[in-house]
Amino acid sequence: MSRRTIRIDGEPVAVEVTRRGDTVEARVGDETTSLAVHRADTSWRVTLTDRTLAATVIRERDVVWVTVDGEIHRCTASDEARTGGTTGGVRSPRLTTPMPGKVLAVRVVVGQTVAAGDPLVVLEAMKMETIVSAEAAARVVQVYVEAGAMVEQGQTLVELEFG
Repeated sequence: MSRRTIRIDGEPVAVEVTRRGDTVEARVGDETTSLAVHRADTSWRVTLTDRTLAATVIRERDVVWVTVDGEIHRCTASDEARTGGTTGGVRSPRLTTPMPGKVLAVRVVVGQTVAAGDPLVVLEAMKMETIVSAEAAARVVQVYVEAGAMVEQGQTLVELEFG
């Protein structure tokens, strides 16, 4: 189970998530919902009991932008999470490119354990190097790119499993 306090459009919301494969039980505030989640890069399909929603999720460092049914929501870690509180921060298991560019190096392999701050992928964009690093201790589940590949903004580079 993962517990977080996040800010959605500036309002703090307590979130608890339990995941088993593609099935998720989420408690947001006082409401509990079971749902199925399927995703491909930034496109997500969320199936609830009575309907299916299409969403786009883009992560930019500590901000997650979620678009559902034409509404855009800005999600961030709560102030408590940013200052080391017990609720944790906003972490995405799929790390994506912050901008289009070229992969200079991939520094991890599937199954590898990484610590917070460990470099995962080195990118070059606009003649500048950008290092995509692990936000927390995790295990590398999938590596989607290799050195020399050209990548687009929002493309998945590495998928992690937080322990």
